[in-house]
Amino acid sequence: MISPFPLKSSRLLSSAVAVLAVGLSAMSADAALLTSWTQYSGSVSSGLNTASPVLGNGTSNSGDSQSIYAVSPTYTLSSVGDSLTLSGGVTFLNLETPQADQFRFGLYNVNGQSGGLGWLGYMASNSGTSGGSTYSRLWERNNPNNFSFGSGSGATTVANVNATPGNTAFASGTYTFSLTLTRVATGLQVGWTLIGTNVNYTVSGTYLDTTPQTYTYDRVGFFTGGGLTADQVSFSNVDLTVVPEPGVVGLVVAGLTFCFILRRRRQA
Repeated sequence: MISPFPLKSSRLLSSAVAVLAVGLSAMSADAALLTSWTQYSGSVSSGLNTASPVLGNGTSNSGDSQSIYAVSPTYTLSSVGDSLTLSGGVTFLNLETPQADQFRFGLYNVNGQSGGLGWLGYMASNSGTSGGSTYSRLWERNNPNNFSFGSGSGATTVANVNATPGNTAFASGTYTFSLTLTRVATGLQVGWTLIGTNVNYTVSGTYLDTTPQTYTYDRVGFFTGGGLTADQVSFSNVDLTVVPEPGVVGLVVAGLTFCFILRRRRQA
């Protein structure tokens, strides 16, 4: 019996399907742990060569007034659907209450600057009482600015959200955090979370920036201000996830095109 589909074409189709499968698998996400940190302000820290740095040594308020950053690969959110997510876990030891919104985590563009001044990007915070407010804030760095990446100076508050349930007070315990930037047709969709794992506390906010300062990011930073009153701030498994992985979209499109051409040949 003569096969209705030539062996050569069958092999080509199998190859195309394999390419497509690899592409679709990679489309899920590309996550990388951040394991090299620089102390920018303060001095009481450890584990800066791991994905789980620790600020403070457990003595009174030694987790305050610290900032660290990591250099990441340069990611440009060039197409609709591209996204970049900073995530991980964090544990706060012996917080006093009430809290100011002085735990801050951000995704940044170094903006051609040396050191930690003048960066662009976004940072989010815990809820607190800074300035008489009781909400978690999202800041966008101004362009230009001449302030450190964790400072509220040189930045504009663009969104805020209360903690739930009932604007629960920020307290000692373990949390997960995330900050996600997603390219959309009208700009950048920014989302942030801070969720207690052994504390009944949830912050979850979103903001659409129709005029972002940049679509390119190459720094991650954490800041603990003097009003946090933490004896220690311990991170775990801090990572960046980018979707899609560079080059994957082209791979998937090529695979789909190849499958379509072979199907047309078979039908002919």
